[in-house]
Amino acid sequence: MPDTDAQPRDFELLERASSSAEVTVRDDQYDFPWLLDAVHSCKRHGGRFRLVDSGKSDTVLLAWLAEAGADIYTSDEARPAPGDMIPVRLSARKRGALTFYYIGGETTGSSVPAAFLPDLIELGRTGADLHLSNREKPRDVALLVDLARACTAGLGRLVYYHYGRLAELLEDLALAGGWAHWASGRPSPDRDAFLLKDILRACRKTGAGLILHPDASWPLPFVKEAFEAGAFLQLQEQPAGRASSRTSMESEASRRRPDVRAFYLQRDFLP
Repeated sequence: MPDTDAQPRDFELLERASSSAEVTVRDDQYDFPWLLDAVHSCKRHGGRFRLVDSGKSDTVLLAWLAEAGADIYTSDEARPAPGDMIPVRLSARKRGALTFYYIGGETTGSSVPAAFLPDLIELGRTGADLHLSNREKPRDVALLVDLARACTAGLGRLVYYHYGRLAELLEDLALAGGWAHWASGRPSPDRDAFLLKDILRACRKTGAGLILHPDASWPLPFVKEAFEAGAFLQLQEQPAGRASSRTSMESEASRRRPDVRAFYLQRDFLP
């Protein structure tokens, strides 16, 4: 038991850690000794402990928690220098824990620190999972491919959230081992069908994955064809079509779900 002034919520954390399949907390919600005990308890009982990094903890303490088995979720907002996370990732690797780094800021232009991209690639090589989106910031294709290759080499994963029309860069990314989400707009079967098949063929070749987020405006035949070709479906709304067809596809899609590394914290998170 940690030697500190205990609060009821501290004991509640230990109770959750020993009885829940998955526990998610922020690192600034509890003192370090309680977090460490909770991680050990959770792992002893076969659970998954997800620690969201606020940026306030010393990285040495994060490394201890990672080596105890905590999966660490952090970002360039909490940790602007990705190189700071490399020792944390190396500690996590000893226990088989995961390390997620979300990139919300710029990756191109003069405002990007000189060491940021080399350190980001090195973090990928250590096996970290890197997540980023093009919703608010443009992303260079060459950088995405380099990051995907680095992550793949380290047995990590690059996960890219793509907004806009289906693009050839998703095939390039898949060939480098990168995963992608596509959730933007209504697809055009005539325009997108062949490219989608090429992307999914590349995914099968490298073990990557494409996750579609269809809404009710997506043509049901297009969604079914994509699913049959190997795409994952994260269904928010039912695609247009007959109820029986929707129900059957939803049932199959729920049985073929991507693993936790294809998402950052939540399955419905689309940055």
